[in-house]
Amino acid sequence: MNATIAGSNPYKIGGTLVIQPLPGIGDVIWHLPHLKSIAAQTKQKTVTLLTKQRSQADALFEASDYVREVLWLDEKRHHGPLGGLALGNALRPYGFDTVWILHTSARYGLAAWRAGIGERIGFGIGWQDAFLTTQHALPREAKKLSAIEKANRLLLNHSVPKIEAAPNLTIEASLVDAARAHLDALPRPWISLVLGASESFKQWGVDNFGALAERLHRESGGTILLIGGEAEADMVARLASRFSDPDWIRPVVARPLMQAAAFAAISDIAIGNDTGMLNIAAAVGTPSVGLFGGSVPLAEDPRIDIIMPPGIVRYGNDRMGEITINAVADTVRSRLSGE
Repeated sequence: MNATIAGSNPYKIGGTLVIQPLPGIGDVIWHLPHLKSIAAQTKQKTVTLLTKQRSQADALFEASDYVREVLWLDEKRHHGPLGGLALGNALRPYGFDTVWILHTSARYGLAAWRAGIGERIGFGIGWQDAFLTTQHALPREAKKLSAIEKANRLLLNHSVPKIEAAPNLTIEASLVDAARAHLDALPRPWISLVLGASESFKQWGVDNFGALAERLHRESGGTILLIGGEAEADMVARLASRFSDPDWIRPVVARPLMQAAAFAAISDIAIGNDTGMLNIAAAVGTPSVGLFGGSVPLAEDPRIDIIMPPGIVRYGNDRMGEITINAVADTVRSRLSGE
């Protein structure tokens, strides 16, 4: 899918624009039901998405039929109040008819007004409301809701049915076939350990993942996949060398996003930190176990078993070390056995 900085190569697209500027891969995944629902009620059955490049939305929507184009925010030129005017100027040539703003910032409302978009729908909490045309924005008390709860409420206020309760992501069949060919000769279950973490307080650590890998292989006889990006290359190498690079460990490291996602998709189970790839694994239908010791889940997904330390977990407080190997291994065993 082509993706360009908004305004860098403008041409008339028309239709509906959705602005979702939260930068994480997981943020995009959790907004899939909203994007699909908004697209379903448009004449074209598609939307254009404006988001941040770190989200890798162009890769995520490569096989979709409801996002036709991705535009990137320029995080320097489109920042702050003057950035709202610059973004509006950049968006004007595209000729959008409608915009849905899935964020509270007033600058996106300003940008939509400046761009001449006739129908402007958004959360409307605070100053953003002045730039909207909708009469069904959210009340001020909705500010305390999560981003997903706000988006749910906005759809409800505009009588747009949410067409799926949890995110579902499509991966190109060729990528899935290639991943399966890579693993076909290896014993099952195929167990993916998702090692990435955007912040240190979300990281369970090499020692815990290593002990878990050894135990899961010993108990199941299966193959352990170590999934990570470039930032996890050293961690993957340390885990593999810990066991003298055995055949039952398969690194999946520093691959393009959807290639890595294909390995998660064919796995029998995925276990990981609170990270985008864990959300992808669940969204492609893989039973998943999420380790949340420094953050809380954005929303509930029946495909993710949540493991948290006892008591209240607050964002940014590192309690990952309180999640025990026994708790994770027992949950994995239960899911693999279908209990």
